[in-house]
Amino acid sequence: MANMAWNSSMNTDSVRDMLTDTDENGEYKIPFIIVCDAFQSETVAFADLVLPDTSYLERHDAMSMLDRPISEFDGPVDSVRIPVVPPKGECRPFQDVLVEMGSRLKLPAFVNEDGKRKFRDYPDFIVNFETSPGSGIGFLSGWRGKGGEKFLKGEPNPRQWEMYANNNCVFHYELPKSYQYMRNWNKGYLEWARAHGMTRYAEPINIHIYSEVLQKFRLAAQGKRPGRQPPERLRKRLETYMDPLPFYHETLESNLVDTREYPLNAVTQRPMAMYHSWDSQNAWLRQIHTYNYLYMSPKLGEAQGFDDGDWVWVESPHGKVRCKARFSESVEPGTVWTWNAIGKAAGAWGLSPKANESQKGFLLNHVISEELPPCEAGEHISNSDPVTGQAAWYDVRVKIYRADANEPKQSFPQFKPQRRVPGQDQRRGRWQAYFAGMFRRKTGTD
Repeated sequence: MANMAWNSSMNTDSVRDMLTDTDENGEYKIPFIIVCDAFQSETVAFADLVLPDTSYLERHDAMSMLDRPISEFDGPVDSVRIPVVPPKGECRPFQDVLVEMGSRLKLPAFVNEDGKRKFRDYPDFIVNFETSPGSGIGFLSGWRGKGGEKFLKGEPNPRQWEMYANNNCVFHYELPKSYQYMRNWNKGYLEWARAHGMTRYAEPINIHIYSEVLQKFRLAAQGKRPGRQPPERLRKRLETYMDPLPFYHETLESNLVDTREYPLNAVTQRPMAMYHSWDSQNAWLRQIHTYNYLYMSPKLGEAQGFDDGDWVWVESPHGKVRCKARFSESVEPGTVWTWNAIGKAAGAWGLSPKANESQKGFLLNHVISEELPPCEAGEHISNSDPVTGQAAWYDVRVKIYRADANEPKQSFPQFKPQRRVPGQDQRRGRWQAYFAGMFRRKTGTD
């Protein structure tokens, strides 16, 4: 999922340099890089060892109640994926690799008291793992108990995967009607949830407008609370942002850069077809998102003297990219935005180095810094929310101006094209061309 040499990193150009940075003796500062990937992503080019992963069609997966389940309003839901085709070549599900590594390293969760491994592979791990010995709570909530007669809580069921497969791979428990509403203080639901291990306490769950937790941080910053104290350079930051009551404030970066020089907010978001760069290998989806534009209000183009479809520069205090502008009345004049992960590095993902994805597509990450500009809080402060730690993907300030007519009609920055990796399939032009519509005469649609 994480493509650290491209769309998963801020300040991507510098991150790529860090991956090959050397010390005074000429040795790599990161001595050995292992990448697990199903495709030739940008990060694969920096790997010393590539572990070929499987696609979702070749492996078992669990959409677990323990991690962002797909529940419905009327009750808990989880689901699984089961393989429909065998893994290709030497590919192996990374989940199996992790279980194997945990077992060989004898990590406590993966071995018994005698040091012998607990789990055969990932499917066995999903079935038999419990949050604590004898808790009856595991990754999957459906068909628990030795015969599959229990739900949410029960002994491991050796036929659990089979029972999910026989039920369209989904488990859905419908709550009694009296439990379905006002659940944050519904006594019946809260007691049911505690009994099935979904909550620790059968007490009302309230949204606190005033946060005592944040107030404790603020009091510590003010020197009014005993115990652990923040560094002096961070006291003002904590006192300002650990407010126990909700309040609005400008982004941290906006307070540290010249917003007259960089008047625009730039936003990058994920397209449904290529979330986290997943599905980038899908030839049909790439016809929908061959390359991305920077969307903006026509008023911005009018003010800066460029037209819809022109090549423009997007510059922040940290870097700049060249891309194509696209006007949209739906964008407010002070904001520009683009899709993330459509632009590729030349030669990545099995694409031609001259493919539109790298020649016209671009990545806004190049102008977003992973650190805030130096300030009183320090020279190396994470560019993230001071309370939650969420990375500040939406906080960058930019300016936009027209690219010179004599500049290449090509996105910037560009990198040396990636070479094909050993064992990678040769490009298959004919069937991809077919789905792109090159053989329309054969289908009678010309």
